[in-house]
Amino acid sequence: MHINTPLTKERLRNHLTYSSWKYVLLVICAVFGWSLIYTMTAPQVPQDKRIDVYLLSYSTETELSDAFIQPIGAAVVPEMERVSSVVLFPDETYSSMQLTAYFAAGDGDIYFLPETYFKSFASGGTFLPLEDLVANGTIDVGDVDLTKGYVTYVDSYDENMRPIIGDQHLYGIPLDSFYGYIEGMNMDNRGMYAVITVNNQNDENVIPFFNALLQAGRGEMPGWMKEQLEKQ
Repeated sequence: MHINTPLTKERLRNHLTYSSWKYVLLVICAVFGWSLIYTMTAPQVPQDKRIDVYLLSYSTETELSDAFIQPIGAAVVPEMERVSSVVLFPDETYSSMQLTAYFAAGDGDIYFLPETYFKSFASGGTFLPLEDLVANGTIDVGDVDLTKGYVTYVDSYDENMRPIIGDQHLYGIPLDSFYGYIEGMNMDNRGMYAVITVNNQNDENVIPFFNALLQAGRGEMPGWMKEQLEKQ
């Protein structure tokens, strides 16, 4: 016996009320599946033909940071096939794990990091020492105070898990006075550091780009920041 159950507005409303989660899950799976397929099939730019800048910041977004850094790349390293940015939002729970995974995989050549993350990873030798490059003028920092950019490298640990201290190096450039990023990328870079990953595999292009990126960050302190300082 065939029973014909007509579709009414009431039946449709009840169905969506109790089954809407299925459609949400279906959309999520579809988006994830498409992203996975795109990642696997998209043409991959060789490591020595691209520069990736990762910014751990709440205040900027990829569209703004790309618009800022890509003209620098075109002028300084025109042979690069891609110069792009990735904006990561700081999270107390996941950011350390996320950064650890990126560094281990060799993702990202230059990072802008808040102080806590900078010091934590710098002590493990994650970043390229910069003192010689600053001393010979390859990286021009002008009159910027670099004291806070020096971190002691933890060479290893003894049997009691006490750190065996190694040498101290300039692992990052303090960005507090680089006001050009505030105007250029809408990024509040106070308390942040610019670093180059030690395993970027593209020093000959990353280092001159890094220097040019620092020069582009120079600028006058915004008026609103001066007013804040005067009120303190």
